[in-house]
Amino acid sequence: MRRIYQLFPALAHRAFFCFIIGQTISMLGLWMQRLAMSWLVFRLTKSAFLLSIVEFVSLAPILIFGLMAGAWLERHDLRKALITTQALCMVEAALLTFVTFTEAVNYPLLVALSLGLGIIGSFDMTARQSSVSLMVSDPSAVKSAIALNSMAFNISKLVGPSIAGLVIYLWGEGVCFLISSITYLPIIYMLAFQVRLRERVASHGKKSLVGDIVEGIRHVQSEFFLNHIFRLLAVFCLFGLCYSVLFPMFSTAILGGGSQTLGWLFGAVGAGAFVGGMVVSVYLPLRRTPVFIARVTSVTAVALIAFSFSETLWISLVAAFFIGFGITANNISINTLCQTTSSDDCRSRVISLYIMCTAGLGPVGGLAFGALADVIGAPRTMLFCALVICAAIVMFTRHLRAIHHSLTQTLAHMR
Repeated sequence: MRRIYQLFPALAHRAFFCFIIGQTISMLGLWMQRLAMSWLVFRLTKSAFLLSIVEFVSLAPILIFGLMAGAWLERHDLRKALITTQALCMVEAALLTFVTFTEAVNYPLLVALSLGLGIIGSFDMTARQSSVSLMVSDPSAVKSAIALNSMAFNISKLVGPSIAGLVIYLWGEGVCFLISSITYLPIIYMLAFQVRLRERVASHGKKSLVGDIVEGIRHVQSEFFLNHIFRLLAVFCLFGLCYSVLFPMFSTAILGGGSQTLGWLFGAVGAGAFVGGMVVSVYLPLRRTPVFIARVTSVTAVALIAFSFSETLWISLVAAFFIGFGITANNISINTLCQTTSSDDCRSRVISLYIMCTAGLGPVGGLAFGALADVIGAPRTMLFCALVICAAIVMFTRHLRAIHHSLTQTLAHMR
C-alpha cells in the first residue's frame, strides 16, 4: 500500500478515497445509461440524425449554463450541491426505468430527459471538478487527485458501455436504466456521511451573479499563462475531438471493418487515455506544464495526421492510442493548472470555463465536422482538423517563454 500511496498520494486522504469509489460506481452507471439511451433512441426512430440531436442536447447546455454554474457554486456548499445533482441524476434514471418498463417512452420525452441531464451535468461536472482539490489537505496531492478522477472517468467510459451492451442483449434497456439508478446510491452515501471538504475562503459581497461571471472571465484574461492556455484548449477541443464522430466512417469505409473494428479503435483511445493519466500523475512538475501541454498537443496532432492517412488497422490502432494519450494528458495538465493556481473564491468559475471547452465545444465540432466529412470525406476532414491544431500550437509556442515566466511568477506569489 505504501508504494500505491507514493504513486497516488491522493488515496491517502480518506475524503478523496471514499469519493473516488462512489464516483467510479456512479460513472459506470451513467455510461451504461448513455449507451442504453442511444440504443433506445435508434431502436425507436431508426434515424442517425435524430440520435445525434439527443446526443447534442445532452451536452450543449454546458455552453449555456457552464459559466452560471461556476459562479453559482461559489456561493453555495459544494458538498450539498453534489448530493443534489447526484440525487437528480438518480431520479432521472429511475424515470427512464419507469417509462421504459411501462412502454410509455417516446422520442420527444427522451429528448427532454437528455436536455434535463445536460442541464444537471452543467452543475454536476463543475461541482465535482471544483471539489477534488478540497478533498486533499496536501497541495502536492491535488495533481494525483485530478489524474485519478480522470482515470476513473476513462475506465468507466470503457467498461460501462460494455456492460450495458450485454445487459441490453439479455434483458433490454429498462434493466440498464434500473442499474444506473442504483449506482448513484454509493456516491450519495459517501458525500452525505464520509466526505468532508476543506473550507473555502469566501470573498463575495453583494456582487451579482452576472458580475461574478464577468469577473471570472476577466481573471482568466488577466493571467497571461491562463489566457494563452485557454485559447489553445478551445481550438484543441473544437478540432481535436472530431475523432469520435469520424471513427465510424474510418472503421467501415477506410479499414473495411464494422462494429468490432470501431470497438478496437475506441478501446485504443481508452488505453492511451489511461496511460496519459498515469504519466501526468506520476511525472509532471507543475512549472513544466506549459511545455508539456505544447508537446502532448503536438503528439495528438501528429497522431490525427497519421490516422487520416492510415489504411492499415494496426497503424490506426497505434495512432488512436496516441490520440487518447495526448487528449487526456493535455486535459489533465490544464485542469491541474487551473485548480492549483486559482484561489478558492474563483476556482469554480475557472473550472467552469475549462469544462465548457472540454465538454461543450466537442459536440459543436462533432456536428460541424460530421457534416463536412459527408462532403469531403473523413480522411480530409481529420487532416484539416489536425492542421488547424498545428497552427494553434505554433501560435502558442511563440509565446511559450512568456507563458512560462507568467506561471513561475504566479507560483512564487502562492508560496
